[in-house]
Amino acid sequence: MSAAYRGIVKVEVVNRTPDYETPWQGGNFGRGTGTGFLVAPGLFMTNAHVVANAEKIDISLYADARRIPAKVKYVAHDADLALLEIADASAFDGVPCLEFSEEMPQLEDTVRAIGYPIGGNRLSVTRGIVSRVDTIPYAHPRNIAHLALQVDAAINPGNSGGPVLKGDKVIGVAFQGLMQANSTGYVIPMPVINHFLQDVKDGRYDGYVELGAQFIPMENKAMRRHFGMPDNGLGCLVAEVVKGASCDGALKPGDVVMAVNGLPVDASAMIELDGVRVRLEELAERSFAGDKVHFTILRNGEVMQTEATLAPLPSIRVLSRRYDELPRYVVFGGLVFQPLEFNVVHAHQISSGDIMVELDRFTRGGESSVKDDLVMLTTTLPDEVNARFDDTGRNLVTRVNGVEVKGLAHLHSLLYPAEGQSRPEYTVIELADAPRPLVIDNAAVDAANKRISERYNIPNPSRLK
Repeated sequence: MSAAYRGIVKVEVVNRTPDYETPWQGGNFGRGTGTGFLVAPGLFMTNAHVVANAEKIDISLYADARRIPAKVKYVAHDADLALLEIADASAFDGVPCLEFSEEMPQLEDTVRAIGYPIGGNRLSVTRGIVSRVDTIPYAHPRNIAHLALQVDAAINPGNSGGPVLKGDKVIGVAFQGLMQANSTGYVIPMPVINHFLQDVKDGRYDGYVELGAQFIPMENKAMRRHFGMPDNGLGCLVAEVVKGASCDGALKPGDVVMAVNGLPVDASAMIELDGVRVRLEELAERSFAGDKVHFTILRNGEVMQTEATLAPLPSIRVLSRRYDELPRYVVFGGLVFQPLEFNVVHAHQISSGDIMVELDRFTRGGESSVKDDLVMLTTTLPDEVNARFDDTGRNLVTRVNGVEVKGLAHLHSLLYPAEGQSRPEYTVIELADAPRPLVIDNAAVDAANKRISERYNIPNPSRLK
């Protein structure tokens, strides 16, 4: 067995999945397994999805019956990567750390995926070739896309988090397979891994920045002539700029991007980085908050230089799965309010069509810069204080007593005034697209809150973080 294999460990996890349908409940326990590998003394890399919502983590060395407790040191759910640490590294004395490659593999390079598939107790090795390098959605965060390697080596459950080697060096981390195809797996490549490792050097993980603009190809000859572009295969069109995002003010819809940071942009909106053709957005993937991006653009027939300062997109939590946190909620008079997030939408089976307009306004129209959350009435727990409210369904909350709601914490302050502040006679809650407001008698609400908490076993009327 190669000496490098000794640093590859089995990761066993007890997790608890939060209940977003009844958010005051504790959630459900489960178990899972994955793979990790030694990258520094007492420090192991694995996938974020292997250790998501973990209550207990154990790692075990190959051919060693001991289970060694571990904990998450850093996690990047948006990149599906995590670093685990153990308190006592003596069990790994003499075990070599795996080395990362400094180069991206090329198409048809032979690689080996190593791990503990489907919870087995022995290492498994599968060989294959790199068949594709492309930007794809990562399944763990759901809607976030990063660079990935496609390999024709099987990536099975349990392989997740294991190293993929070219020779004796790590060129990526196995993280997901393609269910519709045999022996097709995906690997997180070194640019994504390096971004994660660089990000956590200051002791915390900040996450990715976004350009906040949509770029579309300009391969149609008539389209190029319309924008005054020569038929030279260069330049892509700015189709949209998200209000309040990094490129807001630097780019406008209708601009033609000809170069970025001095790199030519081709007509398919691709650039070349480290010898590999990638999407223009990949430049932000390798940048951090505060970094500058310089554009050469054609605007109204004039070549111009413009600059954007990169920052995270504020609305990203609305669209992504959330992990390692308890659901936020407020219960008032049997009305259950939750922030509009993917976990909530999924748990309550809310149709995207019902919230499309408000969601678009929040994520792309700049509303996320002035609001913390969109807040939704998700459930009505029957009680006489909310009698006849069952016809309102699930709706977004717009105002409470005439005050526009800026987020869940703001809603809580409107429903539960601070000590010394008096309540009005009634609490009037306005909902988007509802036929009428909801009116709660404040003289009866305190007794109702107590009664509802006892009836539905709600230990606390709110959780705000």
